[in-house]
Amino acid sequence: MSLPVRRRVEKPAMLCVVMSAFIVSLFLLYNPAADRVFNLVLEHRQNYDKTLFGINTQSLNSEETRSDDRRLIDIIRKLYLTPASAEPYAFAAASLPSDGQATIVDKFFKQKTHGVFVECGAYDGEFLSNTLFLERFRVWTGLLIEPEPSSFEALKKRHRKALIANSCLSSKPHPSEFVLRQDRALSEILDVKNISYHLETGGTGDVSYKIVQCFPFYSFLLAANITTVDYFSLDVEGQEFNVLKTIPWHQVDIKVRDDAVPDKK
Repeated sequence: MSLPVRRRVEKPAMLCVVMSAFIVSLFLLYNPAADRVFNLVLEHRQNYDKTLFGINTQSLNSEETRSDDRRLIDIIRKLYLTPASAEPYAFAAASLPSDGQATIVDKFFKQKTHGVFVECGAYDGEFLSNTLFLERFRVWTGLLIEPEPSSFEALKKRHRKALIANSCLSSKPHPSEFVLRQDRALSEILDVKNISYHLETGGTGDVSYKIVQCFPFYSFLLAANITTVDYFSLDVEGQEFNVLKTIPWHQVDIKVRDDAVPDKK
């Protein structure tokens, strides 16, 4: 559960950046509507430059690295996981608005203490949180994952007593990049390959697009040294089933799964 290391950009990585910029330039010429959207490419490449011992996330994506690869686990652990806060909580509201979910989970576990949760789609760590009650009143801890940058900044300010990560769960059994599409009402995770379709059919308007780095669920567990998950809350805007398909169920112990996927799947 730790942090930073000095960056070093290898020549192959720099070549990838140059080639990516060239490809994006061609795309902009072909699709003028994309200029407002693909301003995010510079931000994306900055993010992607996260490098540890000469290995960066971009190269691991290209290799379709296995979810248990030691290089991948080290990058997540040292560069993406932020330790649990030791500071006092700082909430925006006095209540615990979790839409009734927390009390249902608490009742199911019979007021169990010192459990472990993983919540993907943690938002700001407070509003409609499925895990905050368990953390505050049952001394649970675990991992909170939130891909949207502004929501993640708000999450950090809540000082949750769990690991947090500004990332998302990959719908593939290897690390990959996805596009986070967000408007005033909701957010959506899109495959990078489909972004041009959404530009053509949805336009831009008040919609923002950000490229986010995603990792397999199993990789996060290994990086966080989590062996058993009592409660897994999964809210990834329609990608739940694909995320679940990446999990090596014979290697993980998940007691309760909370998602929108029917059990028969």
